[in-house]
Amino acid sequence: MKTGKGAAMLCAACLIGTGAALPAPSSVCAAEETQPVYEGLKYAVTDGAVTITGYTADLPEEVAVPAEIDGLPVTKIAEGAFRYNANAVSITLPDSVKEIGAESFKSCFKLKSVKLSAAITAIPDNAFLESRKLAELNIPEQVKSIGEKAFAKCLALEELNLPETLETVGEDAFLDTPWIAAKRAENPFLIINHVLIDGNACRGDIIIPEDVTTIGPSAFAYNYYITSVLVPENVQEIAQYGFFDCTSLECITLLNPDCVICDMDATISNNYARHQAYYLGTIRGWENSTLQTYTAARNYPFEVIQKVTGDVDLNGKVTAGDAQSVLNITAERIAYNSVKLRALQEQAADVNGDGEINAADAQRILTYYVQNTIAGIPTDWNAL
Repeated sequence: MKTGKGAAMLCAACLIGTGAALPAPSSVCAAEETQPVYEGLKYAVTDGAVTITGYTADLPEEVAVPAEIDGLPVTKIAEGAFRYNANAVSITLPDSVKEIGAESFKSCFKLKSVKLSAAITAIPDNAFLESRKLAELNIPEQVKSIGEKAFAKCLALEELNLPETLETVGEDAFLDTPWIAAKRAENPFLIINHVLIDGNACRGDIIIPEDVTTIGPSAFAYNYYITSVLVPENVQEIAQYGFFDCTSLECITLLNPDCVICDMDATISNNYARHQAYYLGTIRGWENSTLQTYTAARNYPFEVIQKVTGDVDLNGKVTAGDAQSVLNITAERIAYNSVKLRALQEQAADVNGDGEINAADAQRILTYYVQNTIAGIPTDWNAL
């Protein structure tokens, strides 16, 4: 970094006052003067490999990073290497590149297309943040993670192909992109390789789908419209900010007693004030579960799941969904397909007490729901 003339004189005066010797002028700017450049690309050599570190003012619009420079392989794009570039329209990386740094292509104002190396395994934090003309991108098959805000505010990004190898997606990775808006319109649950990365479009009482194993970072953050959540046993992890500041969330039920829950107040919260997240409402789970440990550490009220007649999904209320669940169970068992239910679910589903789960139970559940919830006529099970 260049130093202003006044600041340089002040530093020199300090050194003279202490009797220290001034460095030779050439050594002060040695790094800048000796940094090599190849066709508008600044680079550095370390351990026999080349890292692209930056660019010069004459970088062309179509950038093709070479696989080698001076016979040495180009293996890395440094952090912020192309950041704030106002020239490049397209960038192609060779397959020799194994790593790209954070903010590598941040705020590249004209950038429309990028060909990534097939050798990279991660898209880092803020990699393409605010590259507003980037319209499409193919993520290579080897990529396992996409970092926080990696594509946030890419306002033209409509086409994005994600690989089956992808395992983790960071918070707000696709914030304000047309791509995520289109995905939300297709399905309120945006699921990538069993990770639920976005539930912003969900409304009312929701049940997390059965193919989800992880609720990703900020998946439901700032969703002001969900009122209750049933998290089934297939969910193994709830990541940081998973249900942060969901102000209408009144009840959350977690059926996996061993689910890993990020140990922070903001993971499950419906209030946020004075930099403190907290939860006011009902949290239901199994006794001695990880959820009970999570709530105890925060003095949240915790309800142990009990049998409620007709409440097949164990979310604490009887709904039309319970009747549908009974019909689904009945159909599967008629087809001799195994349906695994907890003992409490078996008991809740057999509302007429005949020892079987069938359409008659579904009919009673639906009648009970309609009379008590829709018509507002208090009715107990004996009356049915």
